[in-house]
Amino acid sequence: MILDYLRTNPDAGDTLEGISKWWLNLGKIDVKVDEVSSFLETLVKERKVKRYVIKGDTPIYKICRDV
Repeated sequence: MILDYLRTNPDAGDTLEGISKWWLNLGKIDVKVDEVSSFLETLVKERKVKRYVIKGDTPIYKICRDV
């Protein structure tokens, strides 16, 4: 669902909490933040999603442009 959202909205990017609350809640998915974090880390390792660090060391996640 995260990749689908990012493919549909390629300029989108958000924090772990934002993805958990807004992106997944829109689909009425009941998932824990820890599970989202683990899945995002897998997507980062697979180079499907890129993690950027913004001020205050807060990571945001965006789709890799070649996905």
